[in-house]
Amino acid sequence: SLKVLDLISNSIGNEGLSALVAALANCTSLEELDLSCNDFSLATAGLIYLSDWLQSNQMDLKHLDVECCGINDEGLQALCVGATKHCEDLNPNAVIESFP
Repeated sequence: SLKVLDLISNSIGNEGLSALVAALANCTSLEELDLSCNDFSLATAGLIYLSDWLQSNQMDLKHLDVECCGINDEGLQALCVGATKHCEDLNPNAVIESFP
């Protein structure tokens, strides 16, 4: 079963993030998800979808990395709702850094 998924710098935007979350819907064994260095500046809808997935009672995610993703305020707010429920390791300072 999948425990670690590293998707650093894969040009994942809103549509890609939504598709990824849909693909991971039944993946309850995932412990680490690294989405750093993807441009989520216009991905509020995808981040809401990610947050909903993170709030799943079956989720076992311990580490979520979204460093350098350019997440806007609305997206950050949505993401934090889900991340605070199930992620043991989320650095809010890394989340708000600007996209390079």
